[in-house]
Order: sequence, then structure tokens, then C-alpha cells
Amino acid sequence: MKKLIVVLMIALLPTLAFALDFQIGGTAMYKGILEDITSGPTDLGLDDFTFGAEARLSLGLLQGAAAVLYYPDEFDPSLIALTDIGVTLNLAIVRLGVGIGPNFFIPLNDGGPTGSLGLNLKGAVDLQLGGLSVGLVGYYYLASLEDIGADLFETAQPWLGLTVLFKLF
Repeated sequence: MKKLIVVLMIALLPTLAFALDFQIGGTAMYKGILEDITSGPTDLGLDDFTFGAEARLSLGLLQGAAAVLYYPDEFDPSLIALTDIGVTLNLAIVRLGVGIGPNFFIPLNDGGPTGSLGLNLKGAVDLQLGGLSVGLVGYYYLASLEDIGADLFETAQPWLGLTVLFKLF
């Protein structure tokens, strides 16, 4: 049995070593709170969404991703950069991925709050259609690292969204 595992690892190693994949595209996220998802949003508007760009670099089973999103707010609009590293698994035309990483809050107003560092957990399911990928992505977004010890169901925000990515190489 051990010999079979070693043979499989040796056979898969060259395949994983040259499995470089770079994708870039757009994303749109619903940035409501967990209570809105469970009870249903009542006043759904454009300000309940955040839009931006996402880039993903995969090498075998490892994947690094970065999304820069415009966070509309009446008083303090900002940019949010969500970065993560994780694992991805290709199953025919379906790609499953999970990751974790820091997120950065970048205010666009001079008088607004200063930037902060937070944490995000990401899960993604993508449908690979040749050079095009259409996917459903979910983030569990924690705005500040100071909130890690707090009740995550009250401080963290679940974001759900869609991505459309184009494969560059």
C-alpha cells in the first residue's frame, strides 16, 4: 500500500509542478449581515452590494487570490482588499477552493476612519468553461483583528457574490 502511494505521488508531481493558472475578472458581492440572509432582505438596493476586480494565481493545489472591492457608503466610501491563500481542487469542469488571509480597509475620505487590518475566510465554487470561469464565492469577513476574541456571529459579515474570471495563462 505504501508503495502505491509513493508511485502515485511521483506520477502526480510533474503534473502539479506545471499546473500554473492565472485568472482575472470582475466580482460583485452582497455585503449584508447574517441576519439579512436568514430573515431575507427587505430594502435591497445598490448600496447593499460591493463591486470590484479579482485575480487568482494557482499552482497545483495551492491558490493565492486578491480582490479589490469598492465599498459604497454614504459617509465613508472605501476600498477593501481581500487577500487569501488556500487550496483548490479541480474536479472536471468544477473547481472548489478554500482560503484564509488578511483584508485591508482603505478609506477614500480624508476625514473618515483610518485604514485597518482584518481577516477573511473564503470559499469558492467555479464552473470552468474553457478560458472563462463563472463562480459563486463566499467570504466570512472580519473587519478588524481586534474582533477575533468577540462573538463572530455578531462582528463578522458573511459576503456572498458572483465572479466572472478570464484565464490569461
